Amino acid sequence: MNKTAEEMTETPSMVTYIVGALLVVAVVAGAWYFRSKGASKTVVETGGQQQEATMSPAPGPITALGCDQQYYNPRVGFSEYYLSVEGGDVSTANKVTCEFTASVDGKTVTKATVNSPLTESPARGGSTFRCTTQSIELDAGVPTVVDVLLTDDMGKSATCSATFTFQ
Repeated sequence: MNKTAEEMTETPSMVTYIVGALLVVAVVAGAWYFRSKGASKTVVETGGQQQEATMSPAPGPITALGCDQQYYNPRVGFSEYYLSVEGGDVSTANKVTCEFTASVDGKTVTKATVNSPLTESPARGGSTFRCTTQSIELDAGVPTVVDVLLTDDMGKSATCSATFTFQ
C-alpha cells in the first residue's frame, strides 16, 4: 500500500494534533501569566489568616501639618508591633515629634515618642515625614486606638487617630 503525497497531507497525523494542543496550552498559559494585575484583588496572608490588601490613595497637596496615613507592622515571632505615621507640613520646620498613645477601652496601655526629619516634597507643596516606633508589645485580637500628637519645631501641632486590631 503506497500512499501518495496528496493522501498524506489530507489526513493529519498524531504529531499535528500534539503540536496544536501544545500551542493552545502555551497561548492560554501566556494569557493567564500576563493578565492585568489591576483587575485582580491582592490577598495578603498574615499569621495564617488572609486579608485583602487595599491600596491607599495617593496623598494630595500638603495644606498643613497632618497625617496622611497610620499603619503598623508586626515583629515576626513576637506579640510586638511597630507603629507608624506618615504625613506632611507646609511650614519651614526641620523636624516633627510624634507622640504615640495606644489605648484599649479608654485605658492607656503604652506611649512612645519618635522624632523625624522633614524632607522636602516640591510636588506636594511642602515637606513630608515618617515616624516609626521601636517594637511595642501589644495584645493581638484586641481593638486598640492609636492616637498620635504631631508637633513640629515651629510649635504647630496636629493629631490623628486610628483603631487597629493587631493580628
